[in-house]
Amino acid sequence: MSTDVRAALAKRRLGAPYELLLFAFVVSGLGNWIYRLALPLMVFELTGSALNTAVVYALEYAPLLLLSLPGGVIADRFERRRILVVGDLAATVLAGVLALVVTSGSSSVLLVYLAAFLLACVEPLYYPAFQGMVPDLVRDKDLERANAWMQMGDNVMSLAGPAVAGVLIAAVGYEGAIWADAGTFAVSALAMVAIRTRSKPPAAQGAGAEPVRRDLLREVKDSLVHIARDNRPLLSGAVLFALANLGTWLVQANLVYYLSDYQSMSPALIGVVFAAQGAGAVLGAAVCPWLGRRFAPGRVVIAGTVLAGAGIVLLIPLRDVVSISVLWALIYGIGTVNMVSWFVLRQRTVPPQMLGRVVATTRMIAFMSIPVASVLGGVLEQRWHNMYLIIAIAGGLRLLVGLGALLSPLNSAAGWRNPADS
Repeated sequence: MSTDVRAALAKRRLGAPYELLLFAFVVSGLGNWIYRLALPLMVFELTGSALNTAVVYALEYAPLLLLSLPGGVIADRFERRRILVVGDLAATVLAGVLALVVTSGSSSVLLVYLAAFLLACVEPLYYPAFQGMVPDLVRDKDLERANAWMQMGDNVMSLAGPAVAGVLIAAVGYEGAIWADAGTFAVSALAMVAIRTRSKPPAAQGAGAEPVRRDLLREVKDSLVHIARDNRPLLSGAVLFALANLGTWLVQANLVYYLSDYQSMSPALIGVVFAAQGAGAVLGAAVCPWLGRRFAPGRVVIAGTVLAGAGIVLLIPLRDVVSISVLWALIYGIGTVNMVSWFVLRQRTVPPQMLGRVVATTRMIAFMSIPVASVLGGVLEQRWHNMYLIIAIAGGLRLLVGLGALLSPLNSAAGWRNPADS
């Protein structure tokens, strides 16, 4: 390899600490996607109920409402790398307990629910520190690329994870999938330990930084005031995601049931659909840097919300695995573009010393509708026995939310950096 080629590759790299963070994120993401497919399938096999299956999703997202704000404060008080290591180790133990429950042959749905809930409790304490660490490791002008790589890595694993889960379930049962999940968290923890860049706790940085030992409620209040008063585009975006998630999860929480019952797909074919959504999301991540150079992130989010809503409605007439997979891939590609644009907007418009809290607060607002939508979707299907009507309502709601956001502060140039100024 020539010196010029090496120099060009080095220039494109984002640094070893970031690459270790990306590796840890990808490895743990693989395990997450495995159990996200395995648990709903297992509950559906045990109960045959759309509502019971949807409850799994509600339990996985309920901790976001309970623990997001404390997670944000923790991310702004303590060294973020250490938080991530502890989070991965805790997830390793909890996933191992879940694997033991499944391996024991227990047929108790309540035990599966409890284990899934406890495992999900780690994520809202972990994620604000992770998101806050990205701008610590890369330059501002590289944020689109860094976030796109993170999202692409997540979606590569969402491509491989469901396929691996389908194979594992068929070959060694549900316990094999959950044991693999536990292993991925352990590997992620080792990668986090290897990151040598050690920054001070964000709350302790800078002459005007806030005292580390401030009251928890005061710190939460500061993040809420920043979002509600000082950063209206961020508030508009969080509300948009909350309403869009209300529509999306009427379908998403019922997707395994819909594909199994309405379309008579086997676990392997369901894995194909989930893998296709990962493939589409990889393509979406690939175009994010190009979009970021040309359009403000808030406007990208609005356009993506409208397009994804229309895409959900188009799911209604489709019946075969190929067409459903292609459409679902497109919807997830758009969703990836939305998420990367949202991350960039948040990272560029929030002071570093409160980024962890603001990440946690906006995530809590955005995700608070998911448990409600998950259970509501199951209840409506049990009452109406008409998933096609539910899909129409879900897609229409998301489309209308995007159109309404055209009148909001999100439709502004906030968070955009002109490449000519770099």
